Amino acid sequence: MKFGFWLGVLALCGTFCQPVKAQSNGSSAASEPLNLNPPGMTLHFADRYSLFAGHADLDESADADANPAVSNEANSSARSEEARPLSIRDVPPWEVSELCQSGKLTHKDCRFHWLPALREQTQYLFIETGWNLGTNVHVWYQTTHGHWFQDWINSVDGFTFTRWNDSNPISDDYVGHPIMGAISMDIFLQNDPRGMSFEAENSKRYWHSRLWALLWATVYSTEWKLGPISEASFGNTGLIQAFDKNAGKKTNGTGVVGLVVTPLGGWVWALGEDFVDLHLLKPGDQRTSNPLLLFGMGFANPCRSFANLMRFKAPWYRDSRPVRPHRTWPTFTDSQASASP
Repeated sequence: MKFGFWLGVLALCGTFCQPVKAQSNGSSAASEPLNLNPPGMTLHFADRYSLFAGHADLDESADADANPAVSNEANSSARSEEARPLSIRDVPPWEVSELCQSGKLTHKDCRFHWLPALREQTQYLFIETGWNLGTNVHVWYQTTHGHWFQDWINSVDGFTFTRWNDSNPISDDYVGHPIMGAISMDIFLQNDPRGMSFEAENSKRYWHSRLWALLWATVYSTEWKLGPISEASFGNTGLIQAFDKNAGKKTNGTGVVGLVVTPLGGWVWALGEDFVDLHLLKPGDQRTSNPLLLFGMGFANPCRSFANLMRFKAPWYRDSRPVRPHRTWPTFTDSQASASP
């Protein structure tokens, strides 16, 4: 924990202290951000999207002048693009939510992405369940002995809804479970076109998207405690009573603290990460393209970084803004130019 904290501090220090290169030969303004789209080069962000017509390759006009047939084809293509309704694939991800709110994208494009969200949440659920099975001998024994389905039903039936404490360590109940809830909220938001690109702000649209994410985390916390892949089914929490030194009596290790703290604590945690991301990480990731520094800064937003991994994206990826990659790739025009005699 201390190592991760100091690594994040070191990364932030390195990011803000390093000089920023000037953009032109005669420029000395170190505070100007680097050009995100240098001439003749295309930066590949973590998400793929089609560029607008105005952001096309810089050498297209020269090719059109040299070949009239290419010019006519480009004009017809431009007219077809104008006639076609705007699609979510035509815009970068950081503009999607705004366009959904303004009605410029269709209802179909702005619908919640159920299949990716369920896949990512299931991956996270399997990771948590696998961790419990691999690190807790009691969970492994209870899962692999007895009648699995009947033990699960009996465990759910024995859940104590009239008790707050569930006999777990304080770090689990008030740190681990909020982290779980915040990761679930981030998984929801990154699959919700109507709220995915909103940064921390005091607006109705922001709070609306975060409340829907809170509902998603609430459903997941209930599944984690009582569902078919849960502490009740894998480990049979609630089935066996044992003496709890904190309560001073026998308990079955169940209580409503996890059902409440996981979503609500995760909601507060996620809002805090939004604030840190906007005011601390955003100024940093716009000044560097070093993947090690970007990875180190991710420790200040651990839940969002982990949720990005669930969709197989870099931890520093953001739907709300372009975070520059650590290298550039030549365009097709550049390849042609280098190959030509």
